[in-house]
Amino acid sequence: MKYDVIIVGAGPAGIFSALEIVENSDLNVLLLDKGPDIDKRRCPASRGFGCVNCEPCNLLSGWGGAGAFSDGKLTLSTEVGGWLNQYISEKQLVELLDYVDSIYLKYGAPPHVYGEQVEKIEEIEK
Repeated sequence: MKYDVIIVGAGPAGIFSALEIVENSDLNVLLLDKGPDIDKRRCPASRGFGCVNCEPCNLLSGWGGAGAFSDGKLTLSTEVGGWLNQYISEKQLVELLDYVDSIYLKYGAPPHVYGEQVEKIEEIEK
């Protein structure tokens, strides 16, 4: 098969790039990653053996990248997590956060958002 686009790296950026291209064009996309399939990713360190310097590292390489083993929390705030607000307006940033969140929800993320009860959180922090 011939591909119009080849994306190297199946971490979040690669996955979202492939998704955007496929959903918004007729281009054929190939997404490659040097890591094993997600169901074959095992890390000796997570089983108490310590890091044995696997090549490639199963925590970082493979479908989902390092995010595949995260707890799934996303930061849906313009106030933390980077400097994108220095390059685009607050309004654009909120729109992008909402768009990304809608994709996660479309593919099964839970709809409940935690951390919105700021007053209670501040009270607990005291």
